[in-house]
Amino acid sequence: MNPYTQLLSLLTSTTPRLLCTQDEMVEALLSVYHLGETLSPGSVNFIPYNKTISDQLAIVQSFIDDDDQINITTDYSEPDIKGNSIAYHPIKGMIVADSYWYFSTKQFERDLLAADANPNINVHFLHIKSGGGEAWYLDQVSKTLSSLKKPIYSYIEKVGASAAYYIGVHGQIIKAMTQNDTIGSIGTMVDGLDIMSYFEKIGMTRIRALASKSDLKNKKFEDLRENKPEQFIKEELDPLQQQFESEIRSARPSLNTLDDQDPVFRGETFSANLAIDKKLIDGIATFPEALVEANQMGLDYAATINKLRSISSYL
Repeated sequence: MNPYTQLLSLLTSTTPRLLCTQDEMVEALLSVYHLGETLSPGSVNFIPYNKTISDQLAIVQSFIDDDDQINITTDYSEPDIKGNSIAYHPIKGMIVADSYWYFSTKQFERDLLAADANPNINVHFLHIKSGGGEAWYLDQVSKTLSSLKKPIYSYIEKVGASAAYYIGVHGQIIKAMTQNDTIGSIGTMVDGLDIMSYFEKIGMTRIRALASKSDLKNKKFEDLRENKPEQFIKEELDPLQQQFESEIRSARPSLNTLDDQDPVFRGETFSANLAIDKKLIDGIATFPEALVEANQMGLDYAATINKLRSISSYL
């Protein structure tokens, strides 16, 4: 499945629940629909996400001063990388569970575990520039993030919202690039495109029948399509929202001082300065500053581990 087909399938289905900002939806749609252009097979150069990661790493490395002695890598399982390395995990654009073309939560989980097991890596650096995406599998990624031994530094560039914040909230430190970055959108929605009316308009007739005892099959989705969303909201969206809020509060206890009805937990987004006040993030830092802080986190972690090993050797 090519990237446009995959994304179009996601955005035209009512089945996937989305933890996503409106801006991310629009950007995703514009990547699918090339307005005014006629696309043909081979006319679009699809770039795999792992190639995007490699290109991004080269840009990141250009920010590193040789005097800082920072080594950053995406070779998560490579045994011969330099010691005290930073595992770089870019989280960019639409978040999807399974994908070769977009950020994949399943691949991200594999990368996290590989980096956490690599003795030459000290810290995970999550570089977030995403308004969210598909909700499915985020609960498993959240469990994996919570189980990691090594520290996590989350860095938001421009936007870290909804599903992307679900991931980034696991950072022991969370910082944004500028005061105008967008953070939050801890909310749940379904936002699909009804393409049935288009097919009907071009002469296609939908033929549908249910078995006598299958009167509830797809009923909540059909009701949603007919602007009767009550059951879908109660049984699909509300439980997912409760799970989302619970994970956020668990990963970032400072948010537990906020009331359930606080705008933070009702889908609101905030500029970085307001996000600091709301305790969604810890501060603002330039990219080089963030790398230095993350590197120090890793060095502190390594020093602690070495001390524990020294103590255990005497016991």
